[in-house]
Amino acid sequence: MPIRVNLLALEPHAHGYARLVIKGWKGSQQQLEFTLQRNSDDHYLHEGQKWSNNPFWFQVPEFPLAADGKSLEVLVGPQIVDTLLEGSVDTTFSFVLNEPATGTKDHGVVLPGRDVTSRAAGDEKAAPPVWKGIILADAVGSVPAPAAPTEAPPEVVAEPAPEPEPEPEPAPVPAPEPVIEPVAAVVEPVRAEPAPVEPKSAAAGKKKAWLIPLIIALLAIIVAGVFFWLKNPATDTAASPAPAPAPLPTGAEACTLESMSTLPELTFVQTCIKKSPGSAELLEIINVAKANNHCGVAQRLYANRAQAGDMQIATAYAHEYDPKFHQASQCFAEPDKATAAYWYETILGHEPENAEAKARYEELKP
Repeated sequence: MPIRVNLLALEPHAHGYARLVIKGWKGSQQQLEFTLQRNSDDHYLHEGQKWSNNPFWFQVPEFPLAADGKSLEVLVGPQIVDTLLEGSVDTTFSFVLNEPATGTKDHGVVLPGRDVTSRAAGDEKAAPPVWKGIILADAVGSVPAPAAPTEAPPEVVAEPAPEPEPEPEPAPVPAPEPVIEPVAAVVEPVRAEPAPVEPKSAAAGKKKAWLIPLIIALLAIIVAGVFFWLKNPATDTAASPAPAPAPLPTGAEACTLESMSTLPELTFVQTCIKKSPGSAELLEIINVAKANNHCGVAQRLYANRAQAGDMQIATAYAHEYDPKFHQASQCFAEPDKATAAYWYETILGHEPENAEAKARYEELKP
């Protein structure tokens, strides 16, 4: 069941800093992690405000409870806040919260509050603010504790160092006495007698003599190779290249039940969304996913289109959780007022005058 994720301004306000508040989480508060994924290209936010198609998990050792005692709340700085505010009006950010120890995982959509501002909107050189006695850090992580007051170290009077004793002068090294070799040790080199020169004809004969066995051996190898080739024609023994991966389905095949059953969940959703099915067609695909218990596919298709501004899909998604319209299924077993209110609020963000969304939100809002 989706969680509700809000990015709310601090009190007092601080540019580039906000509270990340999560409602509806069923897991623990310890050792959690989350990802942020934008819908424009399905890339994930990494440290240093970089984006990549590989998921990156921000580690949060502990999520403190918010003032209501039910929601989780962690303080985030410009690394998160500025990045979320840089997106266009149509850009939305999917949020997945995970508890690795138990495998508990849930997702939602980050909704930045209207009062949240980027660091660039204020004095970028200003020091991080103090909020509730906590000095905020730029990176996401455990909430840093207040800085403890430091006492000045006691003044230490340094005693003068003793004067170094003069080093003893090195003793003079006596000069080596000259070594006189005995006359008998000096021996004149013995001149070698030149070897007798052979006649040129004899030398040439010796040089050519060793070539004859070599030529015979080479001819034997060539004849044997030709015989073997004629008897056993050469075959291509080179390793065949690995088969190329099957291309992703396109056109009508991109959103079929077969593709839904064979492709990874995220790959199927991305491939199907690229086909740009109409709202009515997408609702049929979602119904097929629900009927075959592909609940993750149904929820991802709903959320992707609803976040992108498809009000028909957003309304249908809200109805899945609204007690007034809820129809029990494997994927949506029970109604959830908070989640329904979340999607009605999303609709009102695009269509402030939507009467049904306004009425249902007023009735269901927490």
